[in-house]
Amino acid sequence: MNIIEHLTRTVTPVLLNNANDENRSSLLEKLYAIMVARLADGNVSNSFANATIADDDHGFFDRVLPDTTHRTELVQQLSRHYSVPEQETSSLVSRAAPLVLRELRSLAGTTPLNTFLSNNIASVASVIPAWAYAFIPAGILTMLNLSPAHAATTPTVQTTTRREEHLVATPKAEEGGLMKMLLPIIGLLILGALAWALLKSCNKTEPVATPVVASTTASTTTTTTTTTTEVSAASATDNMAMPVASTTDMAVASMPMASGTTMTTTETTATTISSTEPSVVFENGRLSFYFATGKAQVAGNAKEKANDILEAAKQGKKIGISGYTDSTGNAAANEKLAKERAQAVRSFLVANGVPQSQLELIKPQDTTGAAGKDQEGRRVDAYIVDDNAVPATGTTTVTTVASPAK
Repeated sequence: MNIIEHLTRTVTPVLLNNANDENRSSLLEKLYAIMVARLADGNVSNSFANATIADDDHGFFDRVLPDTTHRTELVQQLSRHYSVPEQETSSLVSRAAPLVLRELRSLAGTTPLNTFLSNNIASVASVIPAWAYAFIPAGILTMLNLSPAHAATTPTVQTTTRREEHLVATPKAEEGGLMKMLLPIIGLLILGALAWALLKSCNKTEPVATPVVASTTASTTTTTTTTTTEVSAASATDNMAMPVASTTDMAVASMPMASGTTMTTTETTATTISSTEPSVVFENGRLSFYFATGKAQVAGNAKEKANDILEAAKQGKKIGISGYTDSTGNAAANEKLAKERAQAVRSFLVANGVPQSQLELIKPQDTTGAAGKDQEGRRVDAYIVDDNAVPATGTTTVTTVASPAK
């Protein structure tokens, strides 16, 4: 059961007088998810389990989130992310709370409210923004596979301007003591390197070519890359071995290089996608969100891979979102799950500062992804819209760790 969709269909029209307002509708979706997560905790819902709450009890939310500081932070975050004035946001929160409780009690029927919500908590996991983890009880965070410690370290809201943030992050010119100390050392290192190269050129020493290997291991993703490099020697050095360092698995043999010499290698990328854990891959301008089988939860490290997309959105560019469905199993269930995944990606982008007006859902020509690859049907792509063209797939080769359940 998708609780958020039910609340959006029943409560949102009442609060917005049936007006079609994407910002306020999205704001309310986040509020619903936070309330469901808090009411799923027995310590919260049992305190008024048998109480009669009127639909116009605008003080009810104070009992759902009794910490005054948390209530203030919640209103500020919702106001900032969805460009709704704080006073209006506070009013929406207060008016929505009793109506949400009424609908949740109706859905639960004779089942205790916290038990019913705990059983269906997975349906709201992808809607809860990261900044709201501090407001969620530790037991519910554990059920959502989120660390309570993560919530404890979530920064509180600070009212500051973008200009002020840049000033804080930028060191003052007169205080760069460490840089002043490093500059002479860097200069000496550069001079030493130039002297060594000149001496080596005069002696015409031919070093033995040695392969250089640097490797790292990852738990779910392995990437092998050889890069393309073009070197033009400034002097008439006959032979020079150049050291190569990399953070990926790489093996490059040194070879003689003279003026105008070009060294070219090919590039391949192999990525392993798990069927039990969500992941994110960025390549060729496309940000691909891969989901675990049967789930619609965005990977926790998604923001680390989304920098290019988020930066493009800051420049006013429109972001396209295209979802895919599994070609096997129940078609209706797959289509519903694909929609929830696309909404989860949209919510992720909105939560990270992308305005709703810059997001566009675009249906791909092949909605089932790559034929014969189940993991391609469990993904949603986000990309910069350019004449409504989806970026090319590129040379990524994706394999699964385990076959997904149908």
